Amino acid sequence: SKQWYQRRVRGAIAVQVILRNLKHYLKLLTPYILVIIGFAGFVLYNKGIVVGDRSAHVAVLHFPQFLYFLLFLSAFSAPHMIQRLRYSHLTVLRYCFRPVHVALFFASAVLAVAYFRYEHPYLLSDNRHYTFYVWRRIFNRTPMTIYLLLPLCFYTFLNMVALLSTVHSKFFTLLYFLCAAAQTVPQGLLEFRYFLLPYILYRLHVPQHSWVVLFLELCQYTLINLITVKIFLNKTFDWPDVGELNPNPQRFMW
Repeated sequence: SKQWYQRRVRGAIAVQVILRNLKHYLKLLTPYILVIIGFAGFVLYNKGIVVGDRSAHVAVLHFPQFLYFLLFLSAFSAPHMIQRLRYSHLTVLRYCFRPVHVALFFASAVLAVAYFRYEHPYLLSDNRHYTFYVWRRIFNRTPMTIYLLLPLCFYTFLNMVALLSTVHSKFFTLLYFLCAAAQTVPQGLLEFRYFLLPYILYRLHVPQHSWVVLFLELCQYTLINLITVKIFLNKTFDWPDVGELNPNPQRFMW
């Protein structure tokens, strides 16, 4: 039939276009292909993705990790989030007129915290890291503390969607959040290093702000690093329980 013939012609043209541009596509994809091959080779050689104690780094369904990531992003991009306050009311109002979306976010967040919160043994025992104190003094200070932080998570999420959507398609924005969730949710241990990759990718893909905001961001990071180095150099403590195994004084680190 005529329709069958037209489909055949369009299919043949599509194949010709792909073959004609195959070299160009391969050139664009080569860096990504090399990364995939390198990662696959590492997994085969290492017999897994874990480096170190495998029993302490088992994949779990730790959905609150994504909420912790939102709070991490809010804290480390504070100058940008504060600068967004004059625009955020429009974004919040737009979503508040869609009560289903708001209810879905908060219902999912509450269920995640209530049934999927995971306390890793390292988080509870290793007092050399920021996350030990963040967990004890903020997230786990009272049973309700993390729930009280959910509006901040929602505010951060809306601003991320708004900023990413201004320069990228909805598909890219959705794909980013899916990849960020895949990076964070399987991690049982609350550690900032798991948030760095999605955070850096977010910062690289959002519109550039004013030089004042960028300067404030630089000052924030510099201050955090100076405080961390100062504590590392000047504050040591002992672990009496493991004195024989590790007699050296312990130092604070990320």
